[in-house]
This record gives sequence, C-alpha cells and structure tokens, in this order.
Amino acid sequence: MSPALIENGRLNPGYLKLDLFCKGMRIPPDCRTSDGRPVLRVRAGLGSGLEVLIPGSDGIHVNVPVVEPWVQQSPYELHGPRANGKHWLTFDGREIGEVILPKRPAFYDKTTSSGRPMVSVGILQGTYLGIYYGGMCANWKDVARDNCRFCSVGDNLLKGDDSTGKTPEDVAETAAAAREEGVTFVHVNGGFDDTGKYLERFGPVLKRVRERTGMLTGFQVPPLWELEQYREVKRWGVNNVSLCYEIWNPARFEEVCPGKARRAGLKKYLAAIEFCAREAKFDTTNGEMIAGLEEPGESMAAIDWLTAVGAVPTVCVFRPVIGTDYANLPPPKVEEMIPVFAHYYWRCMERGLPIGVAPNVHVSIVMNPEECRWLLPAEKRDAFPVQRLKLAAMRKAFGAYFRTRLRLKGTAPVESPVVGAAD
Repeated sequence: MSPALIENGRLNPGYLKLDLFCKGMRIPPDCRTSDGRPVLRVRAGLGSGLEVLIPGSDGIHVNVPVVEPWVQQSPYELHGPRANGKHWLTFDGREIGEVILPKRPAFYDKTTSSGRPMVSVGILQGTYLGIYYGGMCANWKDVARDNCRFCSVGDNLLKGDDSTGKTPEDVAETAAAAREEGVTFVHVNGGFDDTGKYLERFGPVLKRVRERTGMLTGFQVPPLWELEQYREVKRWGVNNVSLCYEIWNPARFEEVCPGKARRAGLKKYLAAIEFCAREAKFDTTNGEMIAGLEEPGESMAAIDWLTAVGAVPTVCVFRPVIGTDYANLPPPKVEEMIPVFAHYYWRCMERGLPIGVAPNVHVSIVMNPEECRWLLPAEKRDAFPVQRLKLAAMRKAFGAYFRTRLRLKGTAPVESPVVGAAD
C-alpha cells in the first residue's frame, strides 16, 4: 500500500515534502511571509523557493518552489500567520496542517570585515550553510554555452543574489556568525575551472573555516584532475565530499550536461565517487543526482551503484527553475518519485550507511535519506530495527564528540536543535 498525504488524520511529513517539491505552493496576497527567510537565487538555483519547516517532523525542512509559473497550478496554498506565529497549508481549499517559516537569520543583516553582506556570501538551506565559491563555472563562460540545462548558476551570479569575489576571510566570518546561531555544517561548492587549480583555490577557504569555527565542512567541485589529490583534501579536515554527476544514463547525461560530458565525462565522476568512498574514506561521500530527468528505473540503478561502493546518494527532485534551459519543462509527478525515494532509503539501510548522523544537518533542497522512510508503506517503516538503533547511537556519540571539540576550541555550542525554527 502506497503512502498518502494524510494518514490516520495526520500529515505524512515525508510525502508532504516530496509533493511540495513536485507541485510547489501558491502564496495569496494576504499571506504574510516577510518574517521568514527571503527567497534567494543562489548557487545552481535549486533553493530558489521559500524555506518551510514541517512541525513535529524531527526537523524536516523544505525549500518550496513559489516563484516559478508552474506553481500557479499547485493545489497547495499558504496562509497566515495565526496568533501562534504559525502558517497553515490548504490542499484544494481544505486545511491540512500548520507549518513554520524559519526566521530570517541574524547574520543575514551583518557584513564581513571587508564590507561584504554576509547574505551574499552564504545562505541557510534548511540548517546548513551553503556557499558558492570561486569564479563562474566555465560551462557558462563558453561562447556556445554548454552549461547544464537545469542550472541557473551563471544567471544567479550575473543578476541574482549570489556573487563571486568572496575571500577566505569573508567565508570564515560568515560561517562563524552562522555558527553562533546553531549551524554545524558548511558546504562550499564551485563550478568548472579550466586551469584545474581546485586545491589552490579551495584549500585556503576550507582550512580557514575549519580553523576559525571547528564546524563540519563539505566540498563540492567537479572531479579533481588526479584522484590522489583527494587525499590532500582529506588532510584539510574536510568531512564530506560530493560530486554532482546528475544523470545515470550516459546518452541522457550528454544531453542534459553537455559541458560536464565534454570537460570531465560520466566515468570520471563515478571514478572520483568510488575513490573518495573506498580509498580516501571521507566521513561521507555523496554522489548527487537528479530524479525526474531520466526514467525512475535508471535513478534506482544509480542508487544501487552508489550505495554498493559506500557512497550516500544525494537525490534532488528536478525543479524547472526560472533562467534555465529547462524552465518550461513540467516537474515530475510525485507518484513516479515515491518508488525512487523509498528505494533510496531502503538501500542506504541495507548497506549500513551513516545517514542522519551529523548533528543538526537538515537540508531543505533535497530529500534527506532518513526522511524517505515516510515514503515506505506503513507496515515497512519499522524495518531494520538493529540498524536504526545503531544509527541513533552513532548520532548521539558524534553529537557529543562535536560539542566537545567546539568547547576545546573555546566555542560554546548552541543548544537549539533547529536554527530559526520557532520560539
């Protein structure tokens, strides 16, 4: 039996998050959202919506599409706020439950010592800090424009809310300010650099963030030219490496990601993922993919391969974003996505991968693997009892270790489990 939006009179939070990705949400003129986080266009554009927290869901954050033309057909509509500060959702005019708009972070209104607004350095996407660093992706600089067809990073850097020219100190100061509000993880990403000087460009910023804040760090760029270079990245203290190969089907990969196909190729992405997971042994290695731009069976085959080599898939739902070549394509149907994401959770658990272990890391722009448990039939959600107990113990132990490390650095940990959730 498939999951439903409402089960026994209660919202299914995992289904709701996935369905909001697929359908978006309308905001009527009388709904006040100004107290929440602003809608910002940064990085590849995947987080171009409104940040929402689903109450009682163990921190399920969702960045809901709200500005694209296709969301005007959505059955979801946001209302409020009420006297308790919460907003509520309707589906086809019927109220289905309350949601929270996380408050605007205080550091959004601060500047770095160089005078750069911190909100132009990095933004929160859920409870983690996402930062685009370095110059514009080379795929956007070519005369022929062979950028990925779903990506708006060049558009965002030219006329959106993002910017280039950030210094290591800008990033470290912004991360430190976010840390004061309870953020634990900083994810730094960048596009193609035809000089290949990824270590020279990203080493100083990642090491400076680690040195100043003690936070967990993630690194995402195209495959390094030599796989052995990832050992140097590991020595920087980076916890997570992710590689965005996007599409499993080779022919479809070349069609959707022509620049990636020409500059790197799918095989190079997969080789880098396997090396980072099996040889460099980062705390976690992610292979990032998009569901909805190829057949669901191909996405599931990709999940099988990634989990088999010890990598944790990061599965995005295709979002037709304004400013992209695919802006006019329809979003995927939730019915087609449910089997993909249920399979995602099941394979991660079968392989004993460390999902949901890092303290206070709830990403709003993708389905986190532990959230996909809600997409299983109700009778299967209690599967893997031993593995779930093991993950709970790992989560507790790692949280204690992380808090101790911060204390040794003289940084008092913030106890709030969800940044800006509610008072």
